[in-house]
Amino acid sequence: MPYVIAGLVLVGAVALLNLVLLMVIMRRWQELEVVRRRDDFAAQGPQPGDGLPDFTATALSGRTLTQDDFRSGELLLGVFSHDCPACTDSLPDFAERADRARAAGGRVLALVIGAEADESSLTAQLVGPADEVVPGPEASPLFRALRVPAFPTILSYQDGVVAAPSAAGREPVPAAS
Repeated sequence: MPYVIAGLVLVGAVALLNLVLLMVIMRRWQELEVVRRRDDFAAQGPQPGDGLPDFTATALSGRTLTQDDFRSGELLLGVFSHDCPACTDSLPDFAERADRARAAGGRVLALVIGAEADESSLTAQLVGPADEVVPGPEASPLFRALRVPAFPTILSYQDGVVAAPSAAGREPVPAAS
């Protein structure tokens, strides 16, 4: 009888250890999946060396913008969705990068995607950090041409060519076409 009890205790301990190891492996697998998904999103969008697509858009300021306005010098381009919590969370980082870009003689452009982008609080918050903000339907053609896969996406252009793309360091929010 003592051998049976010892055997059952041993089997129980091995089963418990197996369960703990399985939980650790599953958690690590989920973390790696988040990283893979973020990398997949970044690989779908603009890549270093891609040029700024042709576009014409009217900014909130009323100014008509074209790709020719941004073909020389540095451009920081932020692409946001008016109803994206990660976009709102990324505003301090975007504002900091915008200040650095302006200090280096660059310009800052923000696109806010969505039917209600004109009246969104996100659009209002971007008016200060960005030199020009293009909301809603006006931003859609450029958004589609950029092939932005996730919100928020911040692109650094140098002389009209992507120098460094980045989806924010958060879980990306898939961008609808």
